[in-house]
Amino acid sequence: MTPLLLSLLLAITPGVADGGLVMAKGHKFLAEVARSPEEQARGLMYRQSMAKDRCMIFLYDTDGNHRIWMKNCIIALDVVWVKEDGTVVETSERTPPCSPMLGDDCPVYGGTIPARHFVEFPAGTLARIGLRKGDRLGWNLALADGSKVVGGAQADARKRKVKS
Repeated sequence: MTPLLLSLLLAITPGVADGGLVMAKGHKFLAEVARSPEEQARGLMYRQSMAKDRCMIFLYDTDGNHRIWMKNCIIALDVVWVKEDGTVVETSERTPPCSPMLGDDCPVYGGTIPARHFVEFPAGTLARIGLRKGDRLGWNLALADGSKVVGGAQADARKRKVKS
């Protein structure tokens, strides 16, 4: 997706503030972005499905043990935690939704290794594309305030193009 097409998509899609692409193992995923504490707390709650070419990236300013809580999630997810350079440091495959019967007693997942960001994909994505610890992701995101966030392997690709 070209930056112009992405900008147009964001401009004409109601309710979409931040978005872009996450790249992994030669696959492109249309990404929603969770930056604020409120967006991060809400995440993918109440979603009844997620297309196989979609994801949500959770952006943080610092490294940390960013755990996920599946309360009010209806669908299972694959999750990868990445360092600032996009290297996958931890994964959780087919992370199950939490039963409403548990109330607030839902288990937490991941966050055992410090990471900068994490990405939630539809369950089965990691196996489908062969994504594992040590692999690298890239992202090219356009934010509602007009700024861009380019990182991980995508940032490396841009640096190589500039030097050529």
